[in-house]
Amino acid sequence: MLVCVSWLTLGAFLSLLLRDHPRASRAAALICLAAGCLTGLVPALRVLSGAEVAPIHLPWSVPMGEISLALDPLSAFFLLPIFLVGLAAGVYGEGYLVASRGHLPTAAVRFFYFLLTASMSVVVCARNAVLFLAAWEVMALAAFFLVCAEDRRPEVRRAGLIYIVCTHTGILCLFVLFAVLGTRGGSMEFSAMSAAMPGPGPALTGLFALALVGFGLKIGFAPFHFWLPEAHPVAPSHASAVLSAVVLKMGVYGLLRFISFCPVVPESWGVVLLALGAASAVLGVLFALAQRDLKRLLAYSSIENVGIITMGVGLGCLGLSHGRPLIAAVGFAAALLHVLNHSLFKSLLFLVAGAFAQSLGGREIEGAGGLLRRMPRTSLLMWVAAAAACGLPPFNGFIGEWLLYRGLLGGELVEGARYAVFAAAALALAGGLAAACFTMACGAMTLGEPRGRAAGESRDPGGLMVWPMALLGAACLAVGIFPVPAALAAVRGAAVLGRLAPGADLSSVDGMLAPLAVVGALGACVLGLAGLFWALRGFWLRDRSVETQPTWGCAFSRPSPAMQYTASSFAQPLVRVFQGLLRTQVEAHPPSGYWPASADFLSRAPDPVLDRALAPASVVMETGLSFIRRLQHGRLQYYLLYVLVFLVLVLVWKL
Repeated sequence: MLVCVSWLTLGAFLSLLLRDHPRASRAAALICLAAGCLTGLVPALRVLSGAEVAPIHLPWSVPMGEISLALDPLSAFFLLPIFLVGLAAGVYGEGYLVASRGHLPTAAVRFFYFLLTASMSVVVCARNAVLFLAAWEVMALAAFFLVCAEDRRPEVRRAGLIYIVCTHTGILCLFVLFAVLGTRGGSMEFSAMSAAMPGPGPALTGLFALALVGFGLKIGFAPFHFWLPEAHPVAPSHASAVLSAVVLKMGVYGLLRFISFCPVVPESWGVVLLALGAASAVLGVLFALAQRDLKRLLAYSSIENVGIITMGVGLGCLGLSHGRPLIAAVGFAAALLHVLNHSLFKSLLFLVAGAFAQSLGGREIEGAGGLLRRMPRTSLLMWVAAAAACGLPPFNGFIGEWLLYRGLLGGELVEGARYAVFAAAALALAGGLAAACFTMACGAMTLGEPRGRAAGESRDPGGLMVWPMALLGAACLAVGIFPVPAALAAVRGAAVLGRLAPGADLSSVDGMLAPLAVVGALGACVLGLAGLFWALRGFWLRDRSVETQPTWGCAFSRPSPAMQYTASSFAQPLVRVFQGLLRTQVEAHPPSGYWPASADFLSRAPDPVLDRALAPASVVMETGLSFIRRLQHGRLQYYLLYVLVFLVLVLVWKL
């Protein structure tokens, strides 16, 4: 791991040193990125295949700190999205920075991207709390500077402020958590903390609350999600891909690592996590359905997916609390599988969104249309990623959700069945809404006719951006068709948490994994038949002329793009059904008269936490503090008077 981190750190500093030499800087960045990610993947794959990697212990001059790094299957599994997505998004980013034509600070974006990737790899391998917190802080700051890359825009500065306040609130909770654990264990080493964990009671509950808030603010599940739709859309698209697909998962890793410390897991933990996950999954996709900014839609979709992951963690905790190691392993394995799957398809979606945004000059869904003909490769990859995000076989999003359904509805968790059924219903509702959401987004952007000049002139980006997207799309399909290797790796990672015996971790869940191979084979057959029919169609029509005609427009002789469905009109029936939750604000000027010249319709769904709770609370707080501000006149006489009044009050109180 030290070699991997060294390569990434070297790439960060070369980005600054060679900033005046664009070609040399780009070449150095690509070499260091590939070397760092590939050298990090090798030990991770070795550990997941059953091998052992020797830990690293080096002295560190920081008080109570030590460079203590180790790889167990849980850490190794989280290294997969870090390096797979980090490599693909980093290569894409080089093409993205060139296409931005000076709108982004290239050297700074490269530097912080390398720093972010290196710090995340240290986070998941650290075995000392001081090292963990130091890497966590570097990760938070690197992500902040990537979010603020275009800080000339006011919405970017606002998003950066919200992000930095939230992330440091979480870090303060983690400081308290590790300080308490370090005091109890007499050391900041994770092994000492694990040995000194308290039993069931208020102390353990308090530690869990600190972990839930500290790591939950990074995960982004409701109600700690409000920073995510603000920060992720404004970052450069390859940075958005890493933020949404990987950085959020560092919170999942931290929560799972804390659970691995605990000798017992109360049932209430599982119930809380299932409830938070179910609420996040449903609310996340509902608010995604109401968005018209593509990257903001994807950010809300990430809230839905971290909700699914949280439900898997909750199921695993229920299994541990009721002494059901099999259910615990299935729940944690489902969560880990969705960590990997979400990292693949969500990073692809953000990269596609970046390609569309650069070609269209904006992120608005309503401003696109007809991109399937003009940007066929990017549009096809969007449909692939969207199908995976909806959990449709044979793409990878299906297998993690299927395993979670199997654990929730399998019947083995008798004591917690009522909670499991509730979570399964929420998961089903979220899946249906996700299908509607991505049908809306993909249909409005890629089908129909262009709604603007930019959409009509759009073209696919260059190879440096297309090839990383294509590899991520192929990975989504490969994991869906051949799910067993990924599932076995997830089970090995879950065995660290599920209290399974080392030799029983794979055999005990073998029966649950068996149907996945059948689903993958059926998916491969369906795709093969589709390819065969396409080839036969081309063969039969090779000597015939094929003509295209306009679609019949219900007797309209001059149809226009304004007559086709928009994203708002497609989503309106569902938005109306859930109006009580969304509380959508509508600004409409309907057509009037026999020959209306113009009409417009604008809908907005304010975030329930940021816009409806925190923003009004901040206004009240500012009003209250403004009264205190009146006391600050800047005149020494008034300050002396305040001191005199205070002294008189103290004397009167003492008398």
